[in-house]
Amino acid sequence: MQAPENLTQISGEIVTRKPNLSLDGYDIVTVRVKNAGAVEGKPQILNPLPGDVIDLVVRRELLGSAAAGTPIRCRAKHSVNGPMCEPHPEAGDFSLS
Repeated sequence: MQAPENLTQISGEIVTRKPNLSLDGYDIVTVRVKNAGAVEGKPQILNPLPGDVIDLVVRRELLGSAAAGTPIRCRAKHSVNGPMCEPHPEAGDFSLS
C-alpha cells in the first residue's frame, strides 16, 4: 500500500535525532514545528501546528552533523514509513541553519 501524493512545507527546530532501525540510511528527527503550510499543487495531508512536536524520517546524508537545536526546513509527506522529508529535494527545498 502506498500513501497518496502529498507535501507539506515544514520548518522548525530539531529536538532529538536517532537512527531509523527500519530504513537503512535514514534517521528519525523529532522536530518542534515553527511553521507548516501547503506546497502549491500538492494535497496537504500533514497538518502540524506551531509548537507541535513531530517525528520526521530524514535521509541521513542530508542531515550531516545536525543535532538538537539545529533549525530545519523541508518538504515532508505522509508515507507508509510515517512523516518523511523528501529524500532527494530540489535546491532550496531543504535546509539546516
